[in-house]
Amino acid sequence: MDANARPLDQLVALLPPPESPVPGMRSWKEVFEELGTALPTDFVTLIERYGAFEVGSLGESDYEGPHYLEFLAVSDPRVVRKQVTWAQAAGMRADAYNPLREHDSEMYRLWPEPGGFLGWGTTIEGDWFGWLTEGDPEGWPIVADGRGNEWIDEQPLRITTTEFLLHWFSGAPDLPYMAQLWAGGEWDPVECKSLLS
Repeated sequence: MDANARPLDQLVALLPPPESPVPGMRSWKEVFEELGTALPTDFVTLIERYGAFEVGSLGESDYEGPHYLEFLAVSDPRVVRKQVTWAQAAGMRADAYNPLREHDSEMYRLWPEPGGFLGWGTTIEGDWFGWLTEGDPEGWPIVADGRGNEWIDEQPLRITTTEFLLHWFSGAPDLPYMAQLWAGGEWDPVECKSLLS
């Protein structure tokens, strides 16, 4: 992997995109208008290249034998599922969960609250990765929001989504979150599939 290449080029070399990424149904302009904000340019470029995708690997279990295990799904905000847009789904999560978080100052409030958490990916364990929507989208930090408060001591990361995924799938232990993400074992070979194919 060329260390001088752009992060997206490095990620593509490490984790090739689906052979036929399926583009979302809506335009980015429609998505941004509904959200009331743009999204980070890096994320838009990533989704243009990969579409909605999942990352997984062949795994073993005592009762199933070899099977494909998806462990990260990344959303395409242009996709409409069951007539619900990405922004509407995020708003429904906020309506359901923000009241539960009012008494826990350590938990992130969810978008559309100012500076709220807006998720772009989920793991098989029920963790969410996304941004704190504070200020200019180009500077939104990445955080994890998950089961209980297991991620709460991790500091927001001032890197792009592509850089986050590159650190994860290269096995780099040099950033917060990475040690926990790799603690589940080795994922090799890792492959990427379209969520919409």
